[in-house]
Amino acid sequence: MNGTLASQCNVTVGVGGQFEGSITAKKVVVSGLFEGSIDADRLEIVSTGRVSGEICVGELVIEPGGQFNGSSQIKASADQEPRRLSW
Repeated sequence: MNGTLASQCNVTVGVGGQFEGSITAKKVVVSGLFEGSIDADRLEIVSTGRVSGEICVGELVIEPGGQFNGSSQIKASADQEPRRLSW
């Protein structure tokens, strides 16, 4: 699937699922393949998940076996500057 998805709820890319584009959501869980950009309070990449692209998240969880290739920015609280992480 390709496109832009904006939700105030949780979004899941299931096992065997593929999404290319942009996701903005409260929480994103990736069990399949995602390519693009993610803006979320929390991103979870489970053991079968692969994420490629740019992410801006408050919390990042990568289970053993999960893969992330790209750039990340951690959302900071209102009194902090955003931090960039390098992988």
